[in-house]
Formats: sequence, C-alpha cells, structure tokens
Amino acid sequence: MLRLKAAGKTLILSAAALALLYGLFQDPILLLTAAAAAALAFYSLCAALWKMRQLKKLAVKPDHVELRLVAGSSGAVEVKIESAKQDVVFVEHPLGFCKVKPQPCRVNEALALEFSPSLAGVYEVDWLEVEAEAPLKAYMVRVQLPFKTSLTVLPRVVPAAVRALELLAAMGATAYEVPVQAIGRGTEYAETREYMPGDDLRRVDWKATARLQKLMVKQFHEDSGGAVNLIYDLKAAGPVTRDEAAAEFLTVATALTAQATPYTITLVDEQNRLKTMKFRDTRTALLTAVKTALEAVQVDYGILYELVEPQAVKEALMLLKLMDQRVEEKVPLLAEAADTIAVTCLLGDLTWLMNVHEALKARDRRLMLHVPSKIWLDSETLERAYVDYERQLRLMAKLKRLGIEVRHIEALEKAYARKSWA
Repeated sequence: MLRLKAAGKTLILSAAALALLYGLFQDPILLLTAAAAAALAFYSLCAALWKMRQLKKLAVKPDHVELRLVAGSSGAVEVKIESAKQDVVFVEHPLGFCKVKPQPCRVNEALALEFSPSLAGVYEVDWLEVEAEAPLKAYMVRVQLPFKTSLTVLPRVVPAAVRALELLAAMGATAYEVPVQAIGRGTEYAETREYMPGDDLRRVDWKATARLQKLMVKQFHEDSGGAVNLIYDLKAAGPVTRDEAAAEFLTVATALTAQATPYTITLVDEQNRLKTMKFRDTRTALLTAVKTALEAVQVDYGILYELVEPQAVKEALMLLKLMDQRVEEKVPLLAEAADTIAVTCLLGDLTWLMNVHEALKARDRRLMLHVPSKIWLDSETLERAYVDYERQLRLMAKLKRLGIEVRHIEALEKAYARKSWA
C-alpha cells in the first residue's frame, strides 16, 4: 500500500499547475519545467513501487509467537526483521494493545513486541505491518509480512482461583467438615490471660484482676458468623471491571482463609438484594468464594486443570459440586458487629452501601471499599469514559468525606504481588 506524503502531493500539484500555465501562455520554459516536475513525480512513484518490492522480501524471525497472559498484565517477546540490506522501518502490530519498541527500528536488529491486554480472550493474527519511506520522501510504503500471533489472555480471576485452590490443597480441602475455632471477638468464653498492650479494655476480667492483683483480660472463641464481613457487589460496568472485582473478591477471601480469620460472605445482586452466608469454617467459605467468582466471570472450570495439580483441582471441583445449603446458613446482614470489606464498582443505587455504613458506624466498626481504579475502561465511547471517570472521582471523594476507606484494586494488586497467602 502506498501513502502519498506532503512532498509527493506538492510535486504532483506543481506538475499539473505548470502544465496548466503552459496551456495558457505557451511559454517553452513552463513546458520544460512542467515536464521535469512530471518526470520527478513519475520517478518517485516508480521508486515507491520498487521500495514496496524490497519490503516484501523482508522476513520476520521467528515467524510465529505463542503467548499466554493474564488480563491486566504485560508480556514481551523479541523478534527480528531480517534483510540482505540495511534499512530503517516502522513496525506496527495489528493488535491495538501491542506496542513495538523501538520506533523506528533497524532491520537485522532485535525489537520487542509488548502486549498489555485488558480484556480476556483468544487473539490470533497472521501478519505484522512494516512501513518505510520511499526515495524523494514522496511516499510511505506499507506491506504486511507473514507473522502468526497466538495470544491467550486469561481472566484476572483465574490466577486468583489457582491461588485459592492451592491453598485449599495445602490445608487439606477434604477436611472442610471439621469446624475451626479461633480466639478473637466472640461470645463464647475461652480463657483468661494477663493483659497485653493493645488489648481491648472492655475485655478486662475484673474478678480475676482482683484475685491475682494484676490486670487480666477475657478471651472468647471467634463467632462462627465471622470476624469480617466480606461483601461482593455483582454489578459491573462491563467485562473488565467485572473480572477485576471478581479477582479482588477472591483474593481477599483467600487472604482471610490463609490467616484463619472467619468471615461471612454477602452478595449484592443486580436488584441490590443482599444475601449473607456464614460458614462452619474458612475452608468452606473459600470454596464458596471460588465458585461465586468463577460463575460471575463465566470461567470454564476446565481451564484450571492446566494450571493446578490435577488432584487438587479434582478434589476442589468435587467439593464445589457437593456444596449446598447444609454448609451455609442465611443470616441477617451484619448480625455481628464486625469490620467489613466491600468489593464494588459503585454502580446503580448505593442505598445498600449507605445502610451498611450507618450500621457499622453505630457499632464503631470500619468499612473498607475495594474499587476498580479504571472503571472507564468499559465505557463505549471516549465521551462516556470521561463522564464515568468524573463521576467516580466525585463519588469516591464523597465517600471519603463520610469516613469510608476507599482503596483502588490496581494498587492492591501490586501489594498482593509482594505477599504469599498460601
């Protein structure tokens, strides 16, 4: 393909204008000048066609690349455009989320293809576009070179599910029937021990303190309802934010299970109806979180067989299929006074969120929101993206003024990368 540049347009228009002037004035000098301009224009076209022929002889090595990434991450591969002659070219990959560095690049030197997909899927293309400037700088010549790209982009929730299943396998997922009790906030008395800095003074055992003449505090078994309320808002602006929210929800659940912190799970559906579940132990809670997150993004369970040890996946998926209402119990939202983490895209009617905030505030408990940082990625147009971006900024500023802690999921992902929950 040829693209006419400004110099080429000037040359062609000059030849046409000089020919017109010669027709009006019959001046031999104008004729000679017009002929020279026309000859240059013809030569530049021939040179561009010759350049195109030379570019078609270029070859990309290797001639194909297969890559698997997680949406939201980046990956790079090195390729080289080989030729018998030295040249400078511009290279473009047909996938919009692929950047080619450096630009322009020299043939026979390595260049990097950097892929940064935000949306899961399978992407396949069969060419690279190479562009170079023709002699006289009148044309840009572009050709397509054979180069097969096979890119599989996994949803963000998949590695989160892998971490969860690996944790369950390490804990012994088949032992989920054994209740786990932990020491913490609760109502069932466990023991009395000596006061330590940071203990809640409301837990002071005054009788034991008077008897032993030193400050003693009571400890209680953690309520089975949970020391943390984990809320997952299923509403999302589109596939990117839905994937981000599902991955974050599952990551938080995995972290709580790894720390043996009991928690409830509350789901907020499209109609803002809330369903709260409590579990007999954190293993069962994590299994529920895995199932919920994978269903929200509509991930086929089969893909997990490629990423996790088959026995661990088989065991976990068997338990997921066996789960029913016997391992969970519907309870009123915030039945116990507990800190709450809500994973939400802040869409639609947020009355439910304000109600949760007021209930927690009355009990002197914290509400932390984990929110996708780039909700505008799912916007259909650039104008809509700007409106969504401005709306989210205003909304988060209002929530912070109310004393609600708001964290961006993108920033949290970087923190998770430096920790191991397993």
